[in-house]
Amino acid sequence: VTVECAGRRISLRTMDTLRKECGSVVDEFTRLESSLSSYINKRNELSKTTESLHKAVKQERGQLTGLAATFKSTESGDLSVEEKEECAALRSKISDLRARIEHIQQELPVTNSGFYLSLILGSNLNVSLVSAVEKMKYKQEYETFKYKVTVAILVLVLLSYLFPWRVMDSISNFLMVWYYCTLTIRESILRVNGSKIKGWWVMHHYLSCVFCGVVLTWRDGECYREFRPQFLLFIFYIGCVQMMQHQYQTGCLRRLHSLGQGHEMDITMEGFSAWMFAGLTFLLPFLCIGYIFQLANAYVLYELYPKCEGEWQVPALSILFFIIAIGNISTTGLVIVRKFRRSNADVARLLRVRMKSE
Repeated sequence: VTVECAGRRISLRTMDTLRKECGSVVDEFTRLESSLSSYINKRNELSKTTESLHKAVKQERGQLTGLAATFKSTESGDLSVEEKEECAALRSKISDLRARIEHIQQELPVTNSGFYLSLILGSNLNVSLVSAVEKMKYKQEYETFKYKVTVAILVLVLLSYLFPWRVMDSISNFLMVWYYCTLTIRESILRVNGSKIKGWWVMHHYLSCVFCGVVLTWRDGECYREFRPQFLLFIFYIGCVQMMQHQYQTGCLRRLHSLGQGHEMDITMEGFSAWMFAGLTFLLPFLCIGYIFQLANAYVLYELYPKCEGEWQVPALSILFFIIAIGNISTTGLVIVRKFRRSNADVARLLRVRMKSE
C-alpha cells in the first residue's frame, strides 16, 4: 500500500518498519542509560566501602600497635606459669590476626603509589589492580614485554656486529635505556600490587638504566672502539641468559599457580620447591659466567682508564660494572642458600611425618 505525500509516493509498510526500528533503538538506549545509572551508583557505593575498609584497617593497626606495648608491660611483670602460657597463646593469636590484616590490605586498592610512581605518573592516578584476573594479565604482559624487547636487543646487537657503525650502537643503547626505564615503572606497579620483587633487582634496573645512558654519551674514540667488541659480546650473552631465565621463571610460576602456591604478582620464586632445582642447577652456571663477565668488564675498563684521558665514562662504567656484579653475586648467593635451607627443612618435615606414621 502506498500514499502520495508532497508529490512523493511513500510505502506504508516501509514507514511501519522505520517506526519499529526507531522505537527499538530508543528503548535500547533507555535501558543503556538505566544500566549506566546503576553502574555509577554501584561504583560510588564501592568507593565509600573501600574508604571505610581503609579506615578500619588503619584503626585496627593502631590498636595492634598499642596492644604490643601492653604485652610488653604485662610480660615484664611477675606472672605465674599459667599466665605466661596464656600470654603466649594470646600473642600467637594476635600474630595470626596481624597476618590476616596484611592479607585484607593486599585485597584493597592501594592509596599510596610511592614516590617514584607519583613523580612519573602523578599522585592522583590509581595503579591498583583489584581482581586476581587483572593482576595475572598484567604479570603476563610484563613477562611478554621483557621477552619481546630482549629479542629486539639481540637482533640489534647482531646488526651492530655486521655493521660496525656508531649509529647502530646508539640505537641499541637508546633501546636499552628505554627498556630499563620502562621496567622500573612496571616493577613499581607490580610491587604496589603485592609482588615480592627483591629490592636489589629493582636497584639493578636503575643502575642498568644509568649504565646504558653513560655508554650512550661515550664518544666514538679509540677507547670506545677498543672496548666495543667485548661490550657487544657481553650484551649478547646477557640477552641469551635472560631468555633462558624467562623460560625458567615463567615455567615455575605456571606450575606454582596451577598448584595454588603462588601469588598472582610474583615474578621470582618465593615459594620454592624441590622440583625447581632441575631448572635452577642448569641456569646457575650461565648466571655465574655472566657475573664473572661483569667483573672482567670492570677490570678491563679500569686498565683502560690511564690512556683515556678526559673520558669520564671509562671509570664510571668500571665502577657500575663492579657494583652490579657484586650485588648480583651476593643476592643470588643469599637466595640460593635460603632455598637450599627451605628445601632441606621440607625434606626433614616429610621424614618426621613418615616416621610418625610408621
